[in-house]
Amino acid sequence: MLRGELREEVALAVDVGPPHVWHQEVVGPGYAAGHDGVIKDYFLVRTTAFRPRGSMSDDELAREHIAGFRWWRLEDIAGHRGSKVFSPRDLAAPLGAFVTGGVPDTPVPLGL
Repeated sequence: MLRGELREEVALAVDVGPPHVWHQEVVGPGYAAGHDGVIKDYFLVRTTAFRPRGSMSDDELAREHIAGFRWWRLEDIAGHRGSKVFSPRDLAAPLGAFVTGGVPDTPVPLGL
């Protein structure tokens, strides 16, 4: 499933299943319209830089809540003060721990 999503949304082919590094479950009214919460899993995909653009049209991407693509450095994420939020909200902290501590043996649970 992950490999299909990567190919479809950003045109990245992954031969081997990447390591599962984070797991997030958020339950509560109003968090996701029409749902009682969300479950998100995060994987480490190592790749060289490329221009992300998969097979989906702009309308199809919009239905997936994808408005654009951008490469972010850790310091850009930590210093971001715009109106958009990351998922998880404090992405800089777990990403910083991941960058300095390496790939976890089991997925690290994340909060909102």
